[in-house]
Amino acid sequence: MKRHGYRLDMTPMVDVGFLLLTFFMLTAKFKPQSDDPLAISLPVAMADTTKLPDANIAIVSVGMRGADTVITFGLSNEKDRAPVFKPLNLTDPKTGRPLTDAELAMKGDVRVSKASLETVIQQARLQNPSMRYAINADSSVSYGTVDDVMHALQKYGATRFNLITMNKEKS
Repeated sequence: MKRHGYRLDMTPMVDVGFLLLTFFMLTAKFKPQSDDPLAISLPVAMADTTKLPDANIAIVSVGMRGADTVITFGLSNEKDRAPVFKPLNLTDPKTGRPLTDAELAMKGDVRVSKASLETVIQQARLQNPSMRYAINADSSVSYGTVDDVMHALQKYGATRFNLITMNKEKS
């Protein structure tokens, strides 16, 4: 007897595979990682302040790296990042060339000094007046540094802002 070959049509399985791949690629939300993430140990409070909006928020993070105080300024809106970060004249650490607007838009947050913090706050207020602000400070940071950040926010009209803390019941 002559054997007949077995043939399996793989077209539907390939179609389903590509549909799933397309679905996951289109629904994924990517969060750009900063070059050197700042580990922050939040202070404890009675109120739960972890519920912040996903859009129109600027977060000023203050933390300790060794004995140095590090301040970063991050924006949730990608379209606001390039105009706000442009006055900082950021450069690529490898090549030394200035970052383009597209590269600035991909930066979630940037490290700033106390002087340049006022510049980015002023630019953020000009770019998006409805921007909300939050201060994410490490519990080991001195109050004076957090006070300087609050004064910088108040200087440019950001008089309402959130202080991010950890809920006392969850700790």
